[in-house]
Amino acid sequence: MAQPNWQNRTLFVADNIRILRGMNSESVDCIATDPPFNKKRIFNAPLGSRQAEQRFDDRWRWDEVTDEWQDVIATDHPAIKEIIEAAVVIEGGTIEPRTGRISTGRIQNSIAAYLAYMAPRIVEMRRILKPTGVLFMQCDTEANAYLRLLLDAVFGRRNFINEITRRRAEAKGLSTRRLPNNSDTLLAYGKSAKYKWNPPYEPYDIAMLNAANLDDAHLDEETRKTLQQYDKRDNDGRRYSLTDLVNPNRDRPNLTYEFLGVTRVWRWTRERMETAYAEGRIVQTRPGNVPRFKRYLDEQPGKPRDDIWDDVVQVEPSELDWDTRKPLSLYQRLVECGTDEGDTVLDPFAGCATSCVAAESRGRNWVGIDIDPVAEEATYVRLREATGLNMLEQPVTVRKSPPRRDDIELISNDRLRDALWNNQGRRCANPYCDSENLRKVDLQLDHRIPKVRGGEDGVTNRIGLCGNCNARKGRKAWGLFLDEERAKQPHDTIVS
Repeated sequence: MAQPNWQNRTLFVADNIRILRGMNSESVDCIATDPPFNKKRIFNAPLGSRQAEQRFDDRWRWDEVTDEWQDVIATDHPAIKEIIEAAVVIEGGTIEPRTGRISTGRIQNSIAAYLAYMAPRIVEMRRILKPTGVLFMQCDTEANAYLRLLLDAVFGRRNFINEITRRRAEAKGLSTRRLPNNSDTLLAYGKSAKYKWNPPYEPYDIAMLNAANLDDAHLDEETRKTLQQYDKRDNDGRRYSLTDLVNPNRDRPNLTYEFLGVTRVWRWTRERMETAYAEGRIVQTRPGNVPRFKRYLDEQPGKPRDDIWDDVVQVEPSELDWDTRKPLSLYQRLVECGTDEGDTVLDPFAGCATSCVAAESRGRNWVGIDIDPVAEEATYVRLREATGLNMLEQPVTVRKSPPRRDDIELISNDRLRDALWNNQGRRCANPYCDSENLRKVDLQLDHRIPKVRGGEDGVTNRIGLCGNCNARKGRKAWGLFLDEERAKQPHDTIVS
């Protein structure tokens, strides 16, 4: 895995697609983000328009995302392409059969355009996550089903972890014709089956449990089960249960010994057993019985949480009065769930820096990205409010240019031309070009993803074109260029 090619506490103020493409692969432990939702209105919070000077206009138009979508998704990710095309058809747009060109007509708020905007960014997010990494992406009912399909296509259905429902403080969209909307959704995906996961718990009300009895009529079922499990009490009233000390692995000679007259393969070493016994934590109910460990209720982390979170509702007071601000406690829980102390958290839609502040407050490293310059001041405000971070002793680095990847091999143009010439069968990379036996010296080097949109100089992003094709392509997206080339053919031409 590569090391991060940026400093801890870095805020990039730029379009996140360029920054993401400049970050080293497998360099981030967790991504926790609250991207735009296609709300069809202008937010006060600045998140992701084409011009950095503009506030975030969450009304998606196809002409805003065509280049990014055509850079790589339209050519390299057929599953994602089909999902976006299905969204086009669902909302009444058309796809020209011969050229594959998409038209959304007069649709001003296109969910397909929203997906096309998110797709290349999600592809990059997956690339920069470590194999143990976790993505938490917040969305609402407008985008939930579509984003779930998109994330399935990028991360794989098997790597889906949870759909977490968060209750809001106040219901929105009050109407006599529908139920009010009072929830957001968080989609959790692992980079692989080895993703890191620290289960969250709801703390027990120890005073209530110590005072309760099983015959109390008002007890709920969960509380009753807890009392049944921790059914014993010490002299001071502390509840405890007796748990097994026998090791299920029978082939452990170093843990096989006699203790209190009983020989077993134990879970602990003799020294640890003797210490626990001296502390009164090991109980033998009568001679000859297998000793057991006394586990106290008040030492347990609590009741495991399920996927309905109704206790992270209120947004903490702040100088920032932004419509899209989310509870800091919500993102602190996500950070704790998906990382350990010292891990790195990324928020590519940082906005008012909730994820970054959550990471800082929980002893994690962080990096944020946002397109609006206001995000810089917002980050300072939130860090000062929530963590008391001293900007002089622990500075935040603000950068407006992408990091330069140092995890890819950079080779000379001569070597690159030689490799492409052989890999492409001595032909132009355009499959619709009729040039054959192209001379190596005439092969012109180009980028599939242009450098102006974050395309790097690595071998996987380079192509060799003949002079005519290179001139026609110019700075067009690779997928768009291929669409135009295909349209010139006398009939539908399928290139495998």
